[in-house]
Amino acid sequence: MSKRPVIESEKPAWHDEDDDGLVVSVPTKVKKTLKIELKKTTDEEHGELDSKEYIGRLQEAFKKRHGGTPKWAAASADDEEEGSLSKTAAGYLAKDVKLPKTTIHTNLLKDFNIGHQCNRDITCVKFHKTRPVLIVGDQGGNIQLFKVSKEVKKDRFLQSASFAKFPIDCMEIGGQGHTVICSSSRQEYLMEYNMDTREVTQLKPPNTVPKQGIHSFAVSHDSQFLAIAGHNSHVYVLHSASMEHITTISLPANARCIKFFPSHNREMWIICETGQVVIANIGLQGSKSTQHCFTDDGAVHGTTLAISQHGDYFATGSDTGIVNVYSGHSCRDSSTPQPLFNVSNLVTQVSSIAFNSDAQLMAICSSAKENHLRLVHVASQTVFKNFPERNGKVSNANCLDFSPSGGYLAVGNDRGRLHVFSIHHFSDY
Repeated sequence: MSKRPVIESEKPAWHDEDDDGLVVSVPTKVKKTLKIELKKTTDEEHGELDSKEYIGRLQEAFKKRHGGTPKWAAASADDEEEGSLSKTAAGYLAKDVKLPKTTIHTNLLKDFNIGHQCNRDITCVKFHKTRPVLIVGDQGGNIQLFKVSKEVKKDRFLQSASFAKFPIDCMEIGGQGHTVICSSSRQEYLMEYNMDTREVTQLKPPNTVPKQGIHSFAVSHDSQFLAIAGHNSHVYVLHSASMEHITTISLPANARCIKFFPSHNREMWIICETGQVVIANIGLQGSKSTQHCFTDDGAVHGTTLAISQHGDYFATGSDTGIVNVYSGHSCRDSSTPQPLFNVSNLVTQVSSIAFNSDAQLMAICSSAKENHLRLVHVASQTVFKNFPERNGKVSNANCLDFSPSGGYLAVGNDRGRLHVFSIHHFSDY
């Protein structure tokens, strides 16, 4: 997993010469355990230390007690380049320490969408990548935007849009973060909502694409391409700005879920309804599209997939409730890759899978049963037993998503219920 660089020996902003050469005594009025950490057998009996040595021991004792340097005390590589006192707070953020595998501390932000709850299923939830905003789509054809923060607010609602006769099945953020694009299995076109201008646009695929309902689609990370799942074992790739048909990807069976690889705007990972996984590269400027195919281990019917932010992990879901987690690299090189591990805590069809930003956490859910929502500690390959809490029931979960820094988990449920959990271990939003 990719780690954000941390500067270990950044110079202080100023230096006080009076501090040099000082001699201090090990304090006696501290906890016995701390005194032991500060004092060594090689010290003189009176316990006097050079000031630099004493400061070093204090730092080591603090790190030992708190699991390393805390994120607020570590500076990022960007700060070193700036080299000034006018640093932003964001510059001091470093990678979080490892997530404990035993228990996870969360709390539910109650009544998150109070006053704006639709009676139809929430089918899509997406956190905006740069703004503290949660975008929600439902089977009533509604898009709603909510402000995300830990402050207790009576109304977090920001804005909304409604599409007539357009129950939303799939939703993606496009336009470099300015638009929301939605599809419906009942309509042969897509709907686009501009969050800045609040304009609604109908996006019609060209005549070279068969007219059919669009249950699933994906948008490349640079918002340049649209990939639409067809009903005839094909995926149609369009230019998102002009809706020009660029190429067609042939599959072993109909696509159930499509994702663009995080660091590659022309590579798609597709899971088919018969359990095959296809890694397809879009052929441009006369070049042919390339494919690599393998069968998800033990799957008869594939339902969904997820790729971690840096592509280290790839997860698949099936109708039996099994979630397989693979090394992203092994999937490229083998026609029969073996999962690193699998999660069998769900016993019904997997509806949604998501990794948090550093892939320490994976969330999975099934809409077929109440409380079929789990958080997985990826490194130890175990499921947290204290989530969801026993007294906090989560009704049938259709979809889920982590906020960019992993501080929040949103879960969309039946009858318009929205659950947003704050995850204490990770930084805000």
